[in-house]
Parts: sequence; structure tokens; C-alpha cells
Amino acid sequence: MLKGQLTRRMALLLAAAAVLGTGVIEAAAQAYPTKPVKIIVPFAPGGRVEGIARLLANSMSIDLGQPFVVESRAGAGGAIGSDFVAKAAPDGYTLLLVSAGTHAILPHVDKKLPYDSVKDFTPIANLVEGFTFLGAHPSVEARTVAELVALAKARPGTIGFASSGIGTYGHFAGELLKISSGADLMHVPYRGSGPALNDIAAGHVPLMMAGELVELAKAGKVRILATTNERRWFELPDVPTMKESGFPQFTAHSWIGLAGPAGMNPEIVAKLNAAAGKVLADPKAQEQLKTLGVLPNFSSPAEFATRIAADRAVYAEIVAKANLTFQ
Repeated sequence: MLKGQLTRRMALLLAAAAVLGTGVIEAAAQAYPTKPVKIIVPFAPGGRVEGIARLLANSMSIDLGQPFVVESRAGAGGAIGSDFVAKAAPDGYTLLLVSAGTHAILPHVDKKLPYDSVKDFTPIANLVEGFTFLGAHPSVEARTVAELVALAKARPGTIGFASSGIGTYGHFAGELLKISSGADLMHVPYRGSGPALNDIAAGHVPLMMAGELVELAKAGKVRILATTNERRWFELPDVPTMKESGFPQFTAHSWIGLAGPAGMNPEIVAKLNAAAGKVLADPKAQEQLKTLGVLPNFSSPAEFATRIAADRAVYAEIVAKANLTFQ
């Protein structure tokens, strides 16, 4: 009887401990956040991803009552910052700004990534649809995409396009232009959008595929020939899409979202998703986003997970055709 009583007592104690543990976890999720939260940007400072991160951090700090701190961990096309978050504790205090480049393209370009862009992350929310533009320095004679392609074919291998790094979305878009047009363009990778934007504005590199070109165009430092999206940018109604420019097979979607390490508490994910949605619904934030070449495109965690997986499949074929490799 004593042995049976001890066994039953131990079972009751274990059950009580499990309930208590669950209660502690739930209480922690409800109290979250109780200390500063890091938002990792896996690119160099100066690009639109950092701008989005800072807008998000400023608003969420006010809404959730703790500092949200933006930290840049650039390198390897976004892989360094992404790997840092993938290996972080899934407690909600280390988050990542993810993009089509880091999570849908890079896995096919770099076969040695130290993480899986689907299994090692918790999707929190898709934030924005990014508009990407094909911009040329004013010294480039071409006024249309067709003229640019003709110019590139007449001077094979001599006209370069800048990107924020190998394996990034801008790199991918430039390679897709080469595939769809047959033009022999030369890729010029930079360590981040900031240095690349500075060089196209100065005329050191003639072309760039990026979302941050609108303000340079307004200043007369860049001529925008087309947008890679399926619709025109509202501020540039006369600038055609790539499809309208004669390249119907050119489809390149860009998005930026928020994620954390795999295994995050669903209640914390829901709280972060709601806070992000509140930011994107603010008219002032929407105006700031427009200056970065993006529009709000908010989603639930489940919808964002579906989009990441679907775009990985779509980009796999295109990356193979472009024969992109990471070095």
C-alpha cells in the first residue's frame, strides 16, 4: 500500500508541476515584453529594410512598453543576421526582418546555409509589399527598357548593375532581366543598399534594381525606366511595369516581414502580430512607408508561412535558370 500511495502521490505532484509550469509559461507570455527586444536587420545600414525596422521599432516600443532596438548584422546576402536569429532563444526577445531575398531566394543560391529558412523560424507577419525599380544614371543614353537592352547587347559585358549583395533581391531581379532580355549585363555587388545607392547617384555604376530609387529620381540623380511589380507605382504613373515594357515573363515579387526563431510561444507571436498590424494601419506610418518604396501588406502568421514556402518554390526554378551561385 505504501508503494502504491507513493506512486499516486508522485503522479499527483508531477501533474501539479506540469500545470504550474504551464501557468508560468502563460503568465510570461501575457506579461511579454518585460525587457528590451532586438530587431535584427540582416543588411547594412542605409537601406529600406532598416527604415522599415526603425519605423516598426519606434511604434512597437510605445505600444508594448519596452524598447525595441534595431541592430544591423549584415553579410552573406542576409545569412549572417538570419543565422543569428535562428540560433537565438525563442522567447520573443530576438526578432528578424526577413525578405524575399533572405528566405525565398538565398536558400537556392547558397546550398551551405547553416539554417533552414522555413523550419528554423517562426513567421510573425508579412509587413509590406516592396516595389523595385530599374534605375539608370542620367548619363546612360537609354530612356526605356527596350533601349537599355539594345544598348547592353551592343556593348556586351560592359554595363553593370549594382545590388546590395550577392543573393539579394536586387541581384535576383538583375539576373532575371538578363534572362528575360538576353542582355549581357555585369553584376556589381555592394555590401548593403547604402553604398550602392551612393555609387549610382554619383555615376560610378550605371544601373541598379532597388526600391530606394524614388527619392534619387525626384532629385534628378537617377532615371527610373520601369518597376518590376505587376502594377505601377502611384507616384510615378508614367513609369511602366516590366511587363508593359515588353517583358511579360518578368515577374519578381518583393516582400518584407517579421519573424523569430522556431518554437516561439503562440501567444507572444499573436501579440507581436497585433502590434505590427497596428503600426501598418497608422496613416502616418503608411506615408513614411511610401517614401521607402513599399506599401502595407499585412498578414497573419499562417498566411506569412504559406507565402514564404510558396515563393521558395517559385524562385527555385528562376534561380536555376540564372545559374546563381553564392561565393
